[in-house]
Amino acid sequence: MVSVLEKQLALALDRRLSVFGTKAAEGSLLQDEMSLRAAAYMASEIIQPCCCMLCNKEKLAALLSGTKLCQGRPELTKKMAELIYQDLARCNGLG
Repeated sequence: MVSVLEKQLALALDRRLSVFGTKAAEGSLLQDEMSLRAAAYMASEIIQPCCCMLCNKEKLAALLSGTKLCQGRPELTKKMAELIYQDLARCNGLG
């Protein structure tokens, strides 16, 4: 079951990551390391205040799969979740 907060986070991520929609639709986002990392960083900024609720890659992937950017793109979802997790860990002094 998706909480209200998760729905709000997915909506905020959709707004922030909409600039990457064309690259994701073309399938080129996974090949463009700089854009992929930029998207992950932008997403981690939104998730940072409530990262304790999304403390593992599976929860991050579940949230991301509800966004327009990652919906129906499991490889992109997995890579974004990994990058966001790494960034959040670094921000919290774990990496």
